[in-house]
Amino acid sequence: MDENFAMGYAMGQDNNNGGDWFGGGSGGWLGILLLIALLGGGIGWGGGFGGFGGGAGLQGMATRADINEGFALNNITSGITAIQQGIADATYALNNSLMTGFHGVDRGLCDLSHQLSDCCCENRAAIAQVRYDMATQACDTRNLIQSTTRDLIDNQNANFRALMDYQVNREMREKDAKIAELQNAASQAAQNAYLTAAMDANVATILRRTGHDCPTAAYLVQPPTPINFPLNGYGTVQFGYNGGCNNFA
Repeated sequence: MDENFAMGYAMGQDNNNGGDWFGGGSGGWLGILLLIALLGGGIGWGGGFGGFGGGAGLQGMATRADINEGFALNNITSGITAIQQGIADATYALNNSLMTGFHGVDRGLCDLSHQLSDCCCENRAAIAQVRYDMATQACDTRNLIQSTTRDLIDNQNANFRALMDYQVNREMREKDAKIAELQNAASQAAQNAYLTAAMDANVATILRRTGHDCPTAAYLVQPPTPINFPLNGYGTVQFGYNGGCNNFA
């Protein structure tokens, strides 16, 4: 029942109350309200109408204006309740929408944080891999340089040792040749000295024998052994000199 229909019943505007002082055939509930109001005003079952003295017993009865005001207040209360319910529903819907929206924002922020964290982890892993690759390449480069340098040094050392060995062997050969030459010279000198001494001794002996040490006869003496000299193949000549000293045959 809407507000206008209720007011019509309260004001008795529906077909002149329909021949019923309670508001027509369907206004029984209004009579009940009036009866309750009369009972509340002092009219009791055992007191008759004594409460009407001076009109004081009818002061608590509700008039049509009071009933209309009651319905109006009821409608206002219902409207306020509906407004409150609508505000509550709107607030709930807004709160739910905000919660859903912020949940989506939180979900997006969580996803973004996860993506950023994953990206940072991937970047760290990539940087670590790059640093490892660079360190490995640098180590390989250093090893290659060291190996090449060592090979060059070993080659130079081998060449130097070969030259030194050749020079040492050459000097050793020259030394051996010089020693052999000196030994030969010394041996030759010793032999020469020996031969010279022997020759000097022989010469001295010869000189001594042929010199003043040799006895000389005062006159020529025929040697005991004749010396034969062939003359034209036909005869011999025999003579001796100094008694056999300085014999010639």
